Amino acid sequence: MEKTVYAGTYTGRKSEGIYSFTFCDGKLSDPQLFAGVKNPKYISVDHGIITAVADFSHGSGVAVFNGKGEIIDQIAFEERTSCHVAVDGNDIYTANYHTGTVTHLISEDGKLRLIRSEQIQDGAGCHQVIFWKDCVLVPCLFLDRVAIFDRDLNYKGSLKFGNGSGPRHGVITQDGEYLYLVTELSNQLYVIHTGDWKVESVTCLLPNDEKQVRDTSAIHMSKDEKYVYVSTRTKNVISVLEMKDHQPTLIQCVSCLGNHPRDFMLVGQYLLCANRNSDEIVSFPIHEDGTLGKPASKISVPEAVCLVAE
Repeated sequence: MEKTVYAGTYTGRKSEGIYSFTFCDGKLSDPQLFAGVKNPKYISVDHGIITAVADFSHGSGVAVFNGKGEIIDQIAFEERTSCHVAVDGNDIYTANYHTGTVTHLISEDGKLRLIRSEQIQDGAGCHQVIFWKDCVLVPCLFLDRVAIFDRDLNYKGSLKFGNGSGPRHGVITQDGEYLYLVTELSNQLYVIHTGDWKVESVTCLLPNDEKQVRDTSAIHMSKDEKYVYVSTRTKNVISVLEMKDHQPTLIQCVSCLGNHPRDFMLVGQYLLCANRNSDEIVSFPIHEDGTLGKPASKISVPEAVCLVAE
């Protein structure tokens, strides 16, 4: 089945904005510039609408595009670009790594409206917005915490992690019972039960319990929830963990065949990896046992740091 994939990028060297390409049975098509915009480093797509964090001449904020790459609306509300955007219906949330701020916006009739910005702490390293029931979870890398807010950004509390661990990104199981969270600085996977927010296990993401090499980045989970995949940038690897009764076992740690795997995505029985510094997207087949095979295809996309598809 053919999919249209969108790549968010930094625009510091070669990139001109958001790129798109098709993917079918392991094969990646030549990329095309989808929308010219500055630093769309995280994007989301829903029903043909692409939402991106971005920089404008008058500040930074969020831009919304239609399926042709035409801008529908944009809004500037901060001085530096957020690093993450999450969309749930008409609600849009962003996390700003630099200012430690989480922001709620609404998109109505093609118009963006700022609802509220809440600063957790300057330099908190807010890295993601995770939807969980009627709340949003915000990993704060430099606070070693995950802040919990209701959907109106009223603070509800936080989860504390090991000193110097640096919580970055997480995924919620389909039943909402578990949070799988990776830490950027200690290269670990935390398994947390959401009923009491108890940490049930902590697993190293690198062979031989290697830690403190920093830069563990993205996490994604297979649809059947049997496997979790994690990228680590300084090691240029993808780690594969098998999940049995929510207990992870590291079964593979393989080269991303590029430099700086900031993000990747799972499409059917393939993993597509965005290697930012080597300006390429690489597709890997996923075997029945969850491990990754030899690369199936590779294309050049400049400074790609986010991949999404409907």
